[in-house]
Amino acid sequence: PPSALPPSALPPSALPPSPSPRMALSSVAVSSAALEVCLAHALSTESEEIMGLLLGDLVQLDNDELMARVWSVSLQRREQAARSDDRVEISPEQLAAATEEAERLGEHLGRPTRVVGWYHSHPHLAVVPSHVDVSTQAMYQQMDTGFIGLIFSVFNSGRVVPGVPTGNQVYIQDEVRYLVSMGNLDDCGRVQVTAFQSTGVDADGEFIPANRPQSISNRRPGESVEREKSVSVAKSYIQKEVPITIIPSGKFFDSSPAISCLDKLSLLQNILREEEKHAYEKSLKSDGQEPCHLLTQLHNSAVYQKGLCRSTLDFSCRPP
Repeated sequence: PPSALPPSALPPSALPPSPSPRMALSSVAVSSAALEVCLAHALSTESEEIMGLLLGDLVQLDNDELMARVWSVSLQRREQAARSDDRVEISPEQLAAATEEAERLGEHLGRPTRVVGWYHSHPHLAVVPSHVDVSTQAMYQQMDTGFIGLIFSVFNSGRVVPGVPTGNQVYIQDEVRYLVSMGNLDDCGRVQVTAFQSTGVDADGEFIPANRPQSISNRRPGESVEREKSVSVAKSYIQKEVPITIIPSGKFFDSSPAISCLDKLSLLQNILREEEKHAYEKSLKSDGQEPCHLLTQLHNSAVYQKGLCRSTLDFSCRPP
């Protein structure tokens, strides 16, 4: 495989400004600064999954293929209802706020910026997306067919089993090696990343191409609504891997936005602290009118202090 982007990918001025919304996504290019922020966020907690949104744009290459470019991220705070060791969710409010953040960043850089994807971590799990990840990705692609998903497998140790997929090939330009395999030793932790989209499979097991609408009605005049529901329920989604290219931030654009992206690392501690504070304040509110029991308050306070020490002191003294 090639070790760098094709010349047609850069500079952006030579590319058509508005790619077709129904084109299939063929690749994704991520700046090294954006990758560093994503990795730091993924390594911030070992027991729960984290999530965030990817900011960049979609461009059409000379070969009529669509490429997603990511040069910044939007760190998202996990709500208490969405905090889990195996599942993350992005609320519509968070998506709207990230869209406004992308617009402000675009005005600052003088380059149109939008939300082009999302990322989340798989602590102690394989990098392969689960059926929930594939379904969530399919939901986002119904709004934007170029939406991309990244998964970071962290805190993962153990021997690599031959034949088991561990993520697609990552192209690294100019020796920027953030995703170096540590080998097959049992005591070596590995950091792996994969980019994926969802592709639909209809009731007959046939793949649904990207230029075909995902939410179509097969009901003919005279057919019942139950027939239409049975057709839509029978359709499922599977993973489609997308090649990744990692580019040094200084060479991503002539005027690199790497500084504004790395500033997100300073916000990570605030987000971790806000998550602990939000969970603590919610625990003090009982379902009834009476306040929580005193022992419950003491226990929740101790858990809150422990969480603050872990998210601030431990993260500050031993950054990822």
